Amino acid sequence: MNNELFSLYWTQADGQQIKEKYLTTFEECKTAFDRLTQGPAGQMGMVKSVKLIDSLDCLIVELTRNQDRWVRTF
Repeated sequence: MNNELFSLYWTQADGQQIKEKYLTTFEECKTAFDRLTQGPAGQMGMVKSVKLIDSLDCLIVELTRNQDRWVRTF
């Protein structure tokens, strides 16, 4: 994963998709991923799902908020 680039997208509770990071390192995406799933917005239910995608447009992981838990949907 040293030279690979990743993108991070998240979906708001109202269904709007946001591009958080685009073609950045895994470490940058991991920081944003942790913030979105464990930070205040994630805890208050403002974040519906989070997707991590590699530079070849392959979905790596998708988490969806199900009640008070994050569930891996892919």
